[in-house]
Amino acid sequence: MDPAVEEQERQEGIAFAKRLGKALHRHGAPAYRLEDVLETLSTMLGLRGDFFTTPSALFYAFDLPGEGGRAYLQRVRGTEIHFARLIALDRVFNDAVMRRIDLAEANRRLDLALEERSPWPQLLVALGFVAASFAAAFFYGGGMREMLLSACAGTALGTVYLLTRRAENLSRLFVALGGVVVAATATALAVPLVASDDIATLAGLVVLVPGFSITVAATELALGHPLSGTGRMANAMMTLMMLGIGVACGRAAAEGVFGSAPAPDSIVPLPGWWEPLTLVIAGLSLGVLFQAPAKRLPVVVAAVFVPWFVLKGAEGRIGLEGGLFLAAFANGIFAHAWARWRDLPSMLVRLPGMLILVPGGTGFLSITALMEGDALSGVQTLFRVAVSAIAIVTGILAASVALPPRKAL
Repeated sequence: MDPAVEEQERQEGIAFAKRLGKALHRHGAPAYRLEDVLETLSTMLGLRGDFFTTPSALFYAFDLPGEGGRAYLQRVRGTEIHFARLIALDRVFNDAVMRRIDLAEANRRLDLALEERSPWPQLLVALGFVAASFAAAFFYGGGMREMLLSACAGTALGTVYLLTRRAENLSRLFVALGGVVVAATATALAVPLVASDDIATLAGLVVLVPGFSITVAATELALGHPLSGTGRMANAMMTLMMLGIGVACGRAAAEGVFGSAPAPDSIVPLPGWWEPLTLVIAGLSLGVLFQAPAKRLPVVVAAVFVPWFVLKGAEGRIGLEGGLFLAAFANGIFAHAWARWRDLPSMLVRLPGMLILVPGGTGFLSITALMEGDALSGVQTLFRVAVSAIAIVTGILAASVALPPRKAL
């Protein structure tokens, strides 16, 4: 082959690897999967590359003939879970690796994948916050009044989401503003609705609590990615702190105007058939929030059912930590089996299932306790978060051994 043509192909391959890596990083791929994708891609393209990722940057190093090597740094700002784009990126990756398309076509299709529009209008995404909060209140032990109050808090959060999407400066304050408006709404309406504002606040923030980030960070640490894992864990802790401060400010402001909300005398439990109904609502709302195409919503709902019922069946026999391990194992097996069958990213199943299990709410309670001066309770709760996260991570790793994923995604 003409050396000039060969060099051009190498440069096109490097450019494609860099663009694909940045796109996958921005759309939620963890370090251990992203590096595997890039290594697979570079090998299939005839490139020798080494890759290193952090939560905010990507490093590439390629060994090129006649050169000592060439390194690149890409800064990645912001992460967005977008299942529709992830599916499109996965198809481009598959076709490029299997040599079904050349690099010029791969780059063209990569542009189209990154321009993939949301399958849902913004108003419906905002309603996803309402539905997720409504369903979460049931799992936090609330009755119908708490679920309605949580829906009101979710409505306030969805409104903040719509407003902050229009201004980049405001979007950086979305977490803190979300904590303020959710706590203020729950406190202000708790008296007329005679409901628990604590349950409503926790349920209203369920989408913002970084339980998934804590679990991914623990997984990265377990798989030998200490820089990415510690960086992601630090970011999750900062998110919890911002939520805690926002909740404290919102609650204080609402109590100053409306007075403190007394705890309800009792919470009326709902019939058993509400459990599968709220799981369906939770699955549909997560699918909309994560921009899953409409035809993928059934598997997102199934991904919520599988680990939840495994956890419910195992917890009474082997304890919470053992139940979390088995539920995470079942989630991983289901995700890998579905991904092999449909030739799609396992993240579409793995992420919703993990969100049902992750200890984000408990982590938020630990930060709240510490901010209220209850250090002992806060530390004890934080330790439970760590143990729960380790149990989930162990289950995920065991599933990867029992049924390895077909590909890195």
